[in-house]
Amino acid sequence: MTELHPVLRSLLRTKFNSELKTPLNVDTYRALMNDFTRIVAYSNDGISLVTELKLAPDGLPAFNLKIYDADPPSLKPVLVYFHGGNWISGSLKTCDSICTTLAEGSGYTVISVDYALAPEHHFPVPLYQGLAVLNWIKKQGCYFGIDKEKIVVGGDNAGGNIAAGLVHLINQTREYKLLGQLLVCPALHYQFDTPSYNIYEKGYFISKELMKLCWATYLGNPGEAFNESASPLLVFDVDHVPPTLIYTAEHDPLRYEAELYAAVLQEQGIKLSFQRFKGTTHYFWQMDAILDTARKAHQEAIKWLISVNKQNS
Repeated sequence: MTELHPVLRSLLRTKFNSELKTPLNVDTYRALMNDFTRIVAYSNDGISLVTELKLAPDGLPAFNLKIYDADPPSLKPVLVYFHGGNWISGSLKTCDSICTTLAEGSGYTVISVDYALAPEHHFPVPLYQGLAVLNWIKKQGCYFGIDKEKIVVGGDNAGGNIAAGLVHLINQTREYKLLGQLLVCPALHYQFDTPSYNIYEKGYFISKELMKLCWATYLGNPGEAFNESASPLLVFDVDHVPPTLIYTAEHDPLRYEAELYAAVLQEQGIKLSFQRFKGTTHYFWQMDAILDTARKAHQEAIKWLISVNKQNS
């Protein structure tokens, strides 16, 4: 086991590592995560071409999109990005720095999705909102400089769960062939007895108790826990999964399930880029203002995005 990065060791001594009491106070948690983002992430104003719009699909809650670097004169691949926040928090603001960096470096248009949060809405609403985004790209993307044939889905934490679940939902509809998926410290299985959950049960920003609460809040109906779109690790045949990038953090309760998913993909011949970032915790991906490892991870992700696009050009 590698020692924690000194920056993370210091941050773990702050209020952001405090154990939340049950029942979970969602408003308090959302405020805490907003404060966390203001401290650890850059505030970016670099991209001049940023568009915000609202989608209101039939039968779903209306939600907002933020489109980075949309350039109508030239068609670009697109990354559809779902923010983290354990399904109950997060927003377009909390992943703004990440989306800005990826758009600036990769040559992709990035669409950030402000999907419906729990407990106001439950699974599978965010997945169908993601599908609505893909339908919008298919019909309207060209007006924003988006190549509808080159779509990558991605996200961190709960956003990685939604992205991975969306890949399997798309397979059922058979309407899209994706360019890739990008998953950072994703939650991929409703299971809390894995080796990493046991080692990092508490004290590393997220805990076993917190994740149990967040999963229950998101699912609403406990019977959905073993739906393959909620727990993508349960999918047996992954032939439909596009080339995939998976990042894990060494000191993260979610590490084992993400690394097991990586192994499943690799065993079934899916093109995989995988990296475990030593000395890091959950949320490291967001910490580009204070953590050199986060900035390195962003640059490596940019290289992967460029490579995936070149391989399919």
